Amino acid sequence: MIPLSIQFSLIGYSFFFGILFFLFYYAFRRFLYCENVYFRVMNTLSFILALTLLYFLGLERISDGILHIYSLFLIGVGFVVGNLIARRIKK
Repeated sequence: MIPLSIQFSLIGYSFFFGILFFLFYYAFRRFLYCENVYFRVMNTLSFILALTLLYFLGLERISDGILHIYSLFLIGVGFVVGNLIARRIKK
């Protein structure tokens, strides 16, 4: 069983990583949706691999690399919150 302090750290890390994921996506979407299909596939794969590696490096420091389902859910929630914050800032 995982201690409660580690679970809260994991929840916070996953949530803020979701916001960070949105910011990286927003910054690099020009490269992710380029005209050339070959470059689009290569850019998307490298983008996903780099961010996945970054997430698991942090996850390894927090909980020895143990992934929980709520971590993935909170990354999605963080992504949506980042999108909502960006829309509010644009207005």
